[in-house]
Amino acid sequence: MTDQYRSQWPDRRESAEHPRMSSSAPGPAYPPVPAFPVPGPRRDYASWGPRLRARLIDQAPTYLGLIIFSAGYLLWVVELALSGGSAFQFEGAVVAMIIGLSVMLASLPWVAYNRWMIAGRTGQSLGKRVTKIRLIGEETQAPIGALNAFIRDLVHILDWLTIVGYLWPLWDDKKQTFADKIMKTIVVSAESSL
Repeated sequence: MTDQYRSQWPDRRESAEHPRMSSSAPGPAYPPVPAFPVPGPRRDYASWGPRLRARLIDQAPTYLGLIIFSAGYLLWVVELALSGGSAFQFEGAVVAMIIGLSVMLASLPWVAYNRWMIAGRTGQSLGKRVTKIRLIGEETQAPIGALNAFIRDLVHILDWLTIVGYLWPLWDDKKQTFADKIMKTIVVSAESSL
């Protein structure tokens, strides 16, 4: 076979296969890649009960202050209703509300240390240690850090406003609240996450 420049070309084979690559090769050119174990889906998500108990333990001082404040407020409303708009004695109610507010404000350093600093660094606040659960990042499988623990608690406002956000772990596959979904965190059994 000759082209216009009179160069010689070898005759073409009729087959479309490359001459050095045949379909009857004895095996692949490279050894197969060893299979690495792929972890299955997690099954150690913490259920709603231990999460609720951990929250109650962590927030006990704050809830105590809230109960005192609410009792004082309720007392104030009852005294106002019974007085019929005339002068009434509300000193006891105001004192209870001030004490309750003071307890809530005094508990803020405890919350900052326990829920943000310690839980952010180790994944376990006091309540989570007692109930044997751990807060970790869904992607990193590690504690989320103090700043993210603080932001997660702020995002829990969405759970509080909707109420259903706190109940979401009851039927969610990963047992996550809305805050967990937004922050990409999970709460798991502490024994299995080590």
